[in-house]
Amino acid sequence: MSFHEARVRRGSAFLPPRSVQDRARPDRTEAPDPGGTAPGQGGVGQLLPLPFPPHRGRQPRRDHQHDQQLCGGGAAAARGREAGEAPAHPRAQDGAARAPAGAGARAHQRQGLGVAAPALASSAQVDEALAARGLQSVLAPARRAGADAVAALLQDLAGVDWELLDRQRAALAAPPPAAPCPLEPPELLPPPARATPENEAAARRGWEALRAGRVAVATVAGGQASRLGFDAPKGTFPLAPVSGASLFQMLAGQVRRLRELSGAALPWIIQTGPENHADTHRFLERHNWFHLRRDSVLLVCQGTLPALSADGQLLLAAPDRLFRNPDGHGGFYAALSGSGALAELRRRGVDTLFSCQVDNALVRMGDPVFLGHHLGRGADMSAKVVEKTDPGEKVGMLARCGGRHVVLEYSDLPPELAARRAADGSLLYRAGNIAIHAFTLSFVEAMAGAQLPLHLARKKVRALDAGGQPVERDAVKFETFVFDAMPLARCVAVQLVERDEEFAPLKNRDGVDSIRTAREALDRRARRWCAAALPQLRLAEHGWVEIEPGLAYDAADLRSRAGEVELVACGRLLRRR
Repeated sequence: MSFHEARVRRGSAFLPPRSVQDRARPDRTEAPDPGGTAPGQGGVGQLLPLPFPPHRGRQPRRDHQHDQQLCGGGAAAARGREAGEAPAHPRAQDGAARAPAGAGARAHQRQGLGVAAPALASSAQVDEALAARGLQSVLAPARRAGADAVAALLQDLAGVDWELLDRQRAALAAPPPAAPCPLEPPELLPPPARATPENEAAARRGWEALRAGRVAVATVAGGQASRLGFDAPKGTFPLAPVSGASLFQMLAGQVRRLRELSGAALPWIIQTGPENHADTHRFLERHNWFHLRRDSVLLVCQGTLPALSADGQLLLAAPDRLFRNPDGHGGFYAALSGSGALAELRRRGVDTLFSCQVDNALVRMGDPVFLGHHLGRGADMSAKVVEKTDPGEKVGMLARCGGRHVVLEYSDLPPELAARRAADGSLLYRAGNIAIHAFTLSFVEAMAGAQLPLHLARKKVRALDAGGQPVERDAVKFETFVFDAMPLARCVAVQLVERDEEFAPLKNRDGVDSIRTAREALDRRARRWCAAALPQLRLAEHGWVEIEPGLAYDAADLRSRAGEVELVACGRLLRRR
């Protein structure tokens, strides 16, 4: 099936003086655009109000030579995107991206703010679907509980994507996946701070796209911080080592500074999960959206998939409710499409999306060099990677397989292959995936209807037994992964970045990838930036050092603000005067 058919169906690197970013950054002295709807529009009739100033965005006659592809399809595909055409995807044509009938918002019960609920199947259709699959017994506990429970359960069942459920049930009996085809390492673009002609051109291209309003940023934040000993959404965790700013505040500061530097609206999409959507919204409201225009931040809730018993029966969390689990970070595509966010972004002139995870303390939102490489290569999907520290590091590995880019889980890579060395002594397969991507909106839209592989996890859960009593049961949960779309991309740009500048995961309370290691990474980067940009400062020799969120986008930006900052908290916090 063609790409068009799939659409229809549904912290940064240290930068020395005159670095790549410093040379490419726009010299702006006027006041930044605050975001919001264009004058005269007033947001009337907008499904999802997002901030786009007038006359920003893609201009119909602008020169897009910077979109020339360096692989597959050449300049023609870039011109086609400008004309609103969808390029054909080689893998989509062979059926790998088939969209199940009825897929989309109806299947996932999206809860994005401002989005009307989709139409659901009738009770008769639900009864017919259950009978056809031998699943009528799921109604028994509700019938014993009464008419209200039956009505509620039927409404829940009306949101099930039955063809996707068929795929889930078939996956229970499917043989293990075949061994991957022969692997080869991917081509790696140089780190953003390295002053190469390619990086300099990419930086200019990325800033042009940001200034033109072509870019939005997205953060995947559907998880809880329970593994950190914090009973709240992970994005609300107070990680900043001196100020105690939350992960959300740290990211919001970057978004705000990028808006100031580019003069563009730069919409920010936050993907929540069913468990933390309401709490996330309340947190942002309580903190006044960290001084970002409310209509410039959009919350979109990811969907869920029903869990099954080992024999393929539906499980119940209560007589009136299916047992469901979040559909994985691969649900990112359907969440954006089903909520209406993609259509609104496209209407406003956005064609490129940057995405990251909320729990990377050093992530660099909307990196212009990375975006420039993505656009310059005409890529559908791009990725940042770090060099693996050792063969056994528990991070996915990006490679090429049969001419396509793939990400393998660390457990799927044979030890002898993981330990193989290149001629220079480095790991041959060293590209560690860190879940930072760039996409074209057309590709995201196509992947919303694609049949991404289902990944199974067998767990003990608390669910109802045949008699309607809550017991511990064996269950199979299903999810999809965002990187499983990569083989469907016509072209992928992969950029190697410095771990100490852009990757500090926050996964555990103690030990590896912990609260302490993330704060140490923030402290080291802050000290490096200050030493490079403001060597006259006398930082505290002991204890944490922090640069206030939103003060500077990188070291070069910090240098440009030397006259605007002050050091407080006994030399530990650098903030704006």
